[in-house]
Amino acid sequence: MKKTTLLVALANMCLFAGAQTDFPTAEELEHPHFCGTTEETQKVYEQFPEYAIQDSLDDLTFEVDYQNFIESWSPDDRSSYIIPVVVHVVHLGGPENISDEQIYNALENLNADFNKENDDLGFTIPEFAGITGNADIEFRLATKDNSGNCHPGITRTFSETTYDEGMVDGGHAIVEAVQEAQGNWPQNKYMNVFVCIDPSGNAGYTYRPGNWYPAAGMYGSIFMRHDYMGVIGTSNEGRRHTLSHECGHWLNLAHPWGNTNTPGDPDNCGTDDGVDDTPNTIGWTNCSDLYGETCGSLDNVQNIMDYSYCSTMFTELQAARIQTALLGTRGQRYKLITPTNLAATGVDSDGDLCEAEFISNQRVICAGQSIDFTDLSYHDVETRAWVFDGGMPATSTSDAPTITYNTPGKYTVTLTVANGIDSEIETKEEYIIVLPNIGIGPAIEEGFETFTSFPDDEKFIIEDDGEDGSWQLTSEYTYAGDKAIWLNNYDKNTGAKDAVMSGTIDLSGVDPSDEIVFNFKYAYKRRYGSNDEWIRFYISKDCGETWILRKNLHGDDLGPEIQEGEYFPSSPSEWRSVDITTINSSYFVSNFRYRIEFENDNGNNIFIDNINLYPASYASLNEEELTLDISVYPHPLLDNAIIKLDLNSADNYSIKLYNSLGAEISNVYEGYLPAGTQTINWSSADLAPGMYLLRVESEGKIQTVKLIK
Repeated sequence: MKKTTLLVALANMCLFAGAQTDFPTAEELEHPHFCGTTEETQKVYEQFPEYAIQDSLDDLTFEVDYQNFIESWSPDDRSSYIIPVVVHVVHLGGPENISDEQIYNALENLNADFNKENDDLGFTIPEFAGITGNADIEFRLATKDNSGNCHPGITRTFSETTYDEGMVDGGHAIVEAVQEAQGNWPQNKYMNVFVCIDPSGNAGYTYRPGNWYPAAGMYGSIFMRHDYMGVIGTSNEGRRHTLSHECGHWLNLAHPWGNTNTPGDPDNCGTDDGVDDTPNTIGWTNCSDLYGETCGSLDNVQNIMDYSYCSTMFTELQAARIQTALLGTRGQRYKLITPTNLAATGVDSDGDLCEAEFISNQRVICAGQSIDFTDLSYHDVETRAWVFDGGMPATSTSDAPTITYNTPGKYTVTLTVANGIDSEIETKEEYIIVLPNIGIGPAIEEGFETFTSFPDDEKFIIEDDGEDGSWQLTSEYTYAGDKAIWLNNYDKNTGAKDAVMSGTIDLSGVDPSDEIVFNFKYAYKRRYGSNDEWIRFYISKDCGETWILRKNLHGDDLGPEIQEGEYFPSSPSEWRSVDITTINSSYFVSNFRYRIEFENDNGNNIFIDNINLYPASYASLNEEELTLDISVYPHPLLDNAIIKLDLNSADNYSIKLYNSLGAEISNVYEGYLPAGTQTINWSSADLAPGMYLLRVESEGKIQTVKLIK
C-alpha cells in the first residue's frame, strides 16, 4: 500500500552493517546481513549530506513519473528491455573466484525472476498469484568493452579489496581496484556487478538510481558476496533470489515495509514501499506462515524484496516501478537500453567470435593422472578442435575434455574454435607439466648451485599468485654457496600466496620406523611492525592433488626484526632455520612433494637456501647447529681447496664429506683447532662431479656447507 511521504525512497537499499576497518571475523563471514543497501546509503549520506538532499528531491520527481507511468501502463501491454551486464570478480585466488558457470547460472536465475519464469513461481499462494509481476527485462553479459573491443563480459581482479568496506572517505576501494586493473565500465552503459568475499558484511547491497554519483563512473554498482550468486558453485538453492533482490533495489524498489532495514519491527506498519499492491507489513525473515498478517491484512511473504527466503514473485506494480526507473533520468538508467548502447555493448546480437581461451583444473600432475580442460572461448562458438601434445586422447571436439598424460615432460595444448565463418586459435606452449611417478632422492640437499634459471619445472615448479613476480635465483644473497632463491616482496600488499613446489621425491624405500629430516634456511625482515606475512609448509602424498599443512610461521616467529627500507641479507647470521618434524610414514610414497608458500602483507623481501630432506638414518648426526662462518674456495671445487673456519672457541673438530645420499666418503680433518681463523688445505682431485655436503661437528653440534664439483 502506498503512503505519501516526503522521502519515500530516502534509503531504499538492502543489506548490511557499517564500514569495517579490519577484515571480518570468521563468525561475521559465516553470518552476513542479508541486504545492506540501507546502511551503505546512509554511510554515503553521512559523508555527503548534500547527497541526501539530492536524493529526496529526485524521489519527489520519481513519484510523479511513476504515477504517470502506471496510469498508461498495463501488465499485459508492456515493453521488453535488454540491460548490458558486466560481472567483476574480485578475489585472492580462493573459492570467491567463482566459475563462469556460476555467473551464468546467477544471470539465468535473475532473468527468470524478472520475466516471471522462475520455476518456484508455482508455489506462490493463490491470494497473490493473480498479481505476479513481469518486469520483462533481460540481463545479458556484454560482449564489448567500453572501447568496442570484444569481451566476455566478466573481469577478474586479484585484490585484497575483495574485503569490501563500501564508500569510505569519498572513495570506494573495490571499485577503484577494478578500474585500475580493468579500466572503467560506465554505469550509464553497463550494469556492473561486483563479486567478492565480503561486501561490507552483507550478502549483497547496492545504491538505488541516483544523481549523486557520476553517471559515467562505477560507484552505482551492485556488490554481491560470491556464495550468494546463483544456486551452484559456492552458492546454494536457498540463495537463488538474492541477486534479484539487489537488482530490485538497483531499479528503485524498496523492501515491502519501506526504506529501512528492520524486518519484524512493529513500527514498520506505519511505513511503506510506495507500491499499492504490496500490503503493509513489518517484514519477514522466515517462511513460518505464508498467510501471516502483521499489519491488519495478508502479507506478501513471498515477495522477492522481503527477507523470507521463500521468495517467488514481484507484484505487477513493482514491475511497473522497475520499468519507470529504467526509463527515467536518475542515474541515467535510460541510456542502458537505447539501441545505440545495445550495439556499443554488443548485446544486440550473439557477439562476434573473437577469442579462443581455455583453462584446466590442474597444470602439474604425475604420469598416469588426468586433467580436466574447459573451453572459455567467446562468442558464438559452434565447433572446437583440441590438440593435446602427449595426451590421451590426443584430440577432442568436446567443450570440456578430460585428458590423461602417461609420460613425464612438458606439453603444449592448442584449441581452435569456429562459428562456420570465422575461427580463432589459442596455443599454450609447455602448458602441462607431467612429473615422474617415481621421483628423485630420497636424500635432497638443495643449494640451487646447479641452476642457471629458475624454476626448471622438474625439480621445482612455482605458483605466481597475483601474477606480479615470483621466486627467482640470486647469486648475491646466499646462506652458503653461490646461489639461493628469493621473492621480490617489497611493498606488495595484495595478499598473494607465492609458492615454490618440489618435483616428485621417492620416499617409498624409507623404513617406516625411520624419521625424515627436513629443514631449510630463510632470511627475512618485516617492513613494518604491523606486517602479518606468512611462510606455510605443505606436503603431499599424491603428487600435489592434495596438500596438508605441516608448519606455519608469521609475526615475530617469522621475523622479529624490522627494516623499513628494502631488505637484503648481509651475513649468514641473518638466516633462520626451519625444521619440519611431522612427515610421518604415511607419506613415504614414490611421488612425495613439498610446497613452501609465502603470503605477502605490505612487507619485505624473503630469501630461501639450503633445503635438506633425508631419512635420519642416512646421517646419524645431532641436528643442533654450530654457528660458524665457514667458506670453501675455489667454488665450485677444483682439484685443491682451502677450508676457512672462523672459530669462536678452541675445541676438537670433525670435518667430514658426504655424498648426496648421506654416505660418508672422506674424513677431511679430525682433531684440535684453536680459536680464531683457521685454514685447512684439502685435496678434492678424486671427487667425481656432483653435489656434496661438508659437515663440521664439535661437541655434538653440526654445521653443513653444500659443495659442487
